[in-house]
Amino acid sequence: MRAGHIRTAVPLLATTALISWAAGTGTATAQQTSAAAAGPTSGLTEYSDAYSVQRPYDLPQSDRFSMTSGPTYNARILKGDKPFKKDSDTGPRTEMRWHATWSGTEHQWSADVKIDSSTEGACIMQVKGSTGGEAIYVNVHGNGNLYNSVNNTPIATGMWGKWFHMNADFDPATGTVRLWIDSKLVLTTHYSAPTSKIWYFKNGVYNTTGPEAEAHFKNITFWEK
Repeated sequence: MRAGHIRTAVPLLATTALISWAAGTGTATAQQTSAAAAGPTSGLTEYSDAYSVQRPYDLPQSDRFSMTSGPTYNARILKGDKPFKKDSDTGPRTEMRWHATWSGTEHQWSADVKIDSSTEGACIMQVKGSTGGEAIYVNVHGNGNLYNSVNNTPIATGMWGKWFHMNADFDPATGTVRLWIDSKLVLTTHYSAPTSKIWYFKNGVYNTTGPEAEAHFKNITFWEK
């Protein structure tokens, strides 16, 4: 698979601020937490990472993944696509699997994201454990609504066809999970795992309940404590 390189850089109760988009403008419809004021990347340092593309094993990469001007990274799957390797029993995917792995310290992924209107039942971003499990699993259901499917918490509505900025942050030392959309803190929750557990980032499209799923990403950056 071709690889790419990008230069970027105590348990909590779940707190959600549901964001709805109308005419391209974001409006908070629930309480925001004070942590949003500091900014998603406050106190973090930008770093670089490289990626490999995971896609249906029987197809050339160019059938499901492309780079267009910007660059913008475009990931697509069709219902019935094969998994990423022959012996896998997982669903179809076209995902950028980032190479850096980490444990014990806070890390954050951020990007501008657009989800095509055909996308339903697809995961677009994960903080993935190397031995299984996801601290963050952003899924699309019901006319472009976003959920963190680890705990089925709705975080935004009406996101199809609009560019938005998303920051996804996980601190294994405290188990704190946070998600921002357009700099608004929309989720604070907790994920329990040993601090020694190894994590990495993924983004693209994984699984679909519709005929096809497609998502687009640009300005991808990485941050660490």
